Amino acid sequence: MKTAKLQFTPQWHRTLADYVTAIAWSPQGDAIAVTSAAGEVLLHHLSSDTTTPLRSPDGNAINCLGFAPSGQFLAAAGQTSEVSVWSALPPHHPITPLPHHSPAWIDQLAWHPHQNILAYGLNSQVQIWDVEQQTTIADLDFQDSSVLHLVWHPQGDWLAVSGHGGLKVWSAGDWRSAPQSVEVPGASLYAAWSADGRYLGSGNLDRTLTVAEWDNPPPWLMQGFPGKVRQLAWSLPMTKSGSPLLAAACVEGVTVWERATQAGGGWRSQVLQHHTERVNAIAFQPHSLLLASASQDGQIGFWQQGKQLVQTLKGFQEGVACIGWNAAGDHLAAGGTTGEVQIWKIAPRAQGFG
Repeated sequence: MKTAKLQFTPQWHRTLADYVTAIAWSPQGDAIAVTSAAGEVLLHHLSSDTTTPLRSPDGNAINCLGFAPSGQFLAAAGQTSEVSVWSALPPHHPITPLPHHSPAWIDQLAWHPHQNILAYGLNSQVQIWDVEQQTTIADLDFQDSSVLHLVWHPQGDWLAVSGHGGLKVWSAGDWRSAPQSVEVPGASLYAAWSADGRYLGSGNLDRTLTVAEWDNPPPWLMQGFPGKVRQLAWSLPMTKSGSPLLAAACVEGVTVWERATQAGGGWRSQVLQHHTERVNAIAFQPHSLLLASASQDGQIGFWQQGKQLVQTLKGFQEGVACIGWNAAGDHLAAGGTTGEVQIWKIAPRAQGFG
């Protein structure tokens, strides 16, 4: 197996007033938004090297953000109990905040993959909002708990919502119909569809991982994790089994699961050990099996084929809170626990790693 040395060229550096809570790339990969626990929202365009502050720090944390699939809009939400939407194109006019009457810390939002429709969690409710028409499409009730995570199916056909007892999956074709359920022990903390929509994974509070092959029950339950499973990441390329890799972050380790090649086979795992403190974020490079892992120890590790540590990046005073690849996979952004934000251009792109 060929091993290529990654080259990191710094592209942008900024220090926010507090912990970097979220990073989001535009669908075109030419702009990036970052938020902080102090309430900042910044938008940076790589091509023009211009940075626009959309929201000033006021002590009210912003916890989630994302670009619409069209690249037209940017949404952010957090402690202030409102969802703010801006035009992602200059001069970045704000859209009227999405109306609701229940005070809540909003820390989950997700755009439909093909339409300018936004879903966000509000206590135990999920609001579905058409941003262009400024109308509510649906109001879903999880009932059993607050909404802990939500994610759209890659084709936009389904919306999966995490909470106590597992996942509830609503059909976008009929919001009024009862959701399908994927039960888990305890609570589902993080949900992730594979890129082909075949699998739905759930990282769980009770130290387990659930993987459902959609419309082909029952799900698999992976046990033996040393703590709660905080985040999941699917690879875009498939392995020889015809399925993608699934990475799961738990405490200071990452476990990568690969489905067996034989028909009807289960999943086998490999634990990746390098970090000395909690892993806060993981992400596969688009169109590659190169996995990046960001840790509270201040390092970003790069794992060839999702298995072998081939390089580390040390550029943060303290912990790395979040990471994100752009769509082309040639830029990586990372935010730190002390407010640092950095972007690197990476070459060669996936050479020797795909």
